[in-house]
Amino acid sequence: MFVRLSPNVSVKMLEEPCLYDRVTDELYIVGEEALGLVVESIAGIERPMAGEAAEFVDYCLEEGLMAAAGPAGRTGEPAGLEPGLSAQAPPGPASATGTPSLRYLLMHVTGRCNLTCRHCFQGATTGAELSTDQIGAVIEDFERVQGLRLIVSGGEPLLHPGFWEMNEMVAAAGVRSILLSNGTLIDTRTARRLRFHEVQVSLDGLESSHDFIRGRGSFERALGGISALTAAGVPVSIATMAHSGNRDEFDELGALVRRLGAQAWSIDVPSVSGRMTENTKLVPDPSRAGPLLDLAFGGAVHDPVPGYACGSHLMAVTARGEVARCGFFADKPVGTIAEGLSACWQKIDKTRLDELKCSCHLVAECRGGCRFRARGYNSATGPDLCQCFRHGVL
Repeated sequence: MFVRLSPNVSVKMLEEPCLYDRVTDELYIVGEEALGLVVESIAGIERPMAGEAAEFVDYCLEEGLMAAAGPAGRTGEPAGLEPGLSAQAPPGPASATGTPSLRYLLMHVTGRCNLTCRHCFQGATTGAELSTDQIGAVIEDFERVQGLRLIVSGGEPLLHPGFWEMNEMVAAAGVRSILLSNGTLIDTRTARRLRFHEVQVSLDGLESSHDFIRGRGSFERALGGISALTAAGVPVSIATMAHSGNRDEFDELGALVRRLGAQAWSIDVPSVSGRMTENTKLVPDPSRAGPLLDLAFGGAVHDPVPGYACGSHLMAVTARGEVARCGFFADKPVGTIAEGLSACWQKIDKTRLDELKCSCHLVAECRGGCRFRARGYNSATGPDLCQCFRHGVL
């Protein structure tokens, strides 16, 4: 039987060889022998399937990682292979970016935004913007280093003048694409044109508390955007920032999130940065905010490399073309996109758990929490109090 890699699946060389389903966001570790079989199969090289090889192929067929193909499927360039993969000489297991590997890239494409949210960590809107050529180069570079998730943010990404060109770029890329939006600019026509695997819309409370944070009428417009996305068949996730104005709304808010059909709900606690420095009364007490983090659901989790703190697989690109540890550390860039993602990744500080001033037995589970938030509470190597209260340590 001839088999081919499913169109939504890519081979990724991380700490170990993997198959990555960009639609389901599932990551499957494969051994060297299995990798060789995958490469041969998608190159149209047939060999007898028996024993473990047959079991592996059957599993891939069952999981949708592979599909049966006739002899005609053997012609042409092997589908689904990442740059550097050869059907004749499968590569070794080393990641293109070392250990821990760069898996997630947050790309701020523009500083423009149509809202002035009180809790925005970026502060005042700016005219900074990546060109479409720069965006295309970053996407190609991220594919080259075997990246998994490309998270497109702003500002509001839909305000980028080259957004629809970017929309086609992500559709053609071998990575999972996630659009972060406030949802207010998404109508039926816009939703139908989107090519992203997922759109994450922010809901920071019920109507009054959301509008207090984001502006009058923004709640209803965000709900309209979510409705348009759902009707267009675009997978939707919802992000909520816990603040002092919504901390008593999470039961009702969670019910709303489920009624809206969200596939995932992420909850975070703000750090004092950007506009939040002028609105510190919005920062919730960690003893009340921490337990709210457990209400989140959905979202595939890819096992991180043991021994490293939160964020050890993430890097961010700013709208100025600078590269930083994450969006919160944008004021401390390590380089620029012109240097290449791999070169910048080598300069990113990957905090180890044994460097943290945490004696808690649960540190491997919470991975130390947010390092930027921890710095606000005590120090860059101290505990993130939200995680301490979340796990009942405090």
